[in-house]
Amino acid sequence: MRIRRMVANCSSAAALCIQFVAGLSNAVVDRSSPSQYNTHPKYYSQQHQNLSSSQSYHPAIVPSPNRYHSYGVAGTNMKGLNSLTLHPGSYEPPLAAHSFRLYSMRFCPFAQRVVIYLAKKNIPVEITNVNPDKGPAWFLAKSPLGRVPALEINGKILWESNVICEYLDDLFPSTSVLPKDPYDKGMQKIVLERLSPLMNVLFEFFRATSPQQMRQVDNSLHSALRNAESLLTDQFYGGRNIGYADILLWPFMERLELITLNPHTQFHYFPGLHYPKMGAYIARMQRQPEVKFALRPLSHHKAYVDSYAAGRPNYDYGIFN
Repeated sequence: MRIRRMVANCSSAAALCIQFVAGLSNAVVDRSSPSQYNTHPKYYSQQHQNLSSSQSYHPAIVPSPNRYHSYGVAGTNMKGLNSLTLHPGSYEPPLAAHSFRLYSMRFCPFAQRVVIYLAKKNIPVEITNVNPDKGPAWFLAKSPLGRVPALEINGKILWESNVICEYLDDLFPSTSVLPKDPYDKGMQKIVLERLSPLMNVLFEFFRATSPQQMRQVDNSLHSALRNAESLLTDQFYGGRNIGYADILLWPFMERLELITLNPHTQFHYFPGLHYPKMGAYIARMQRQPEVKFALRPLSHHKAYVDSYAAGRPNYDYGIFN
């Protein structure tokens, strides 16, 4: 089966990628106007492309950051997760030699992949949030397409979320998320590709504008969930512990609960009673410290979507609210 490719980043080329956080038991969602979520398909710009790039790369040989402890609470070595967004005209913050900086956007699911990965490995990193639609000139000089996430160290820049994650494993092999065995490593990437229908259905959902199209979305989601259940043979797709495929899939799993907000869907709950393995899997993922570190209240994401729909995207919603 051919799997369509999706670039593993958020770019300004078509529209911003919106991080729709779902599955938070304490979040209060306003269901009074659910149709707003599927009237702006351009929120996501990476449709019809493969979800796990096979492009090869050679990690730069750079000095590692100062010694750090990889144990402890996930994310304790990270700072700036909720830093204010930098816009055109802003100054470039100084970055110490041999230090990592992740350029991000607080509501980007591709950046969330890297945030979770960094949190799991507990690598010291400074997160700088930038406007991916109209980035500062100094950022566009580093990432000409304005893409986030982008990782910088010693003036070298990498982008594409999956490439960054693999680079981090190569640079810090003692905390590698990917298996060290080449076959097992390859299988993790294959599993991620086989899970791509779950990610693709999200874009299908945002293109749906009628009850008939939502019925097709429901059918696609049922098919994707059946496939995902058949592939889940252990606690996680990575085995007994959370792995590469789990982390790169998770931001999309969070967002799929948005389908329940549509008045024309069969899914009043996600993933529903027909998929007990996936329901248990989602609950396990939500308990992982690195996943919890990157989550935001669903009400914040809804507010961001509303601001974007109004033409005034509030990248900093939730910092002061």
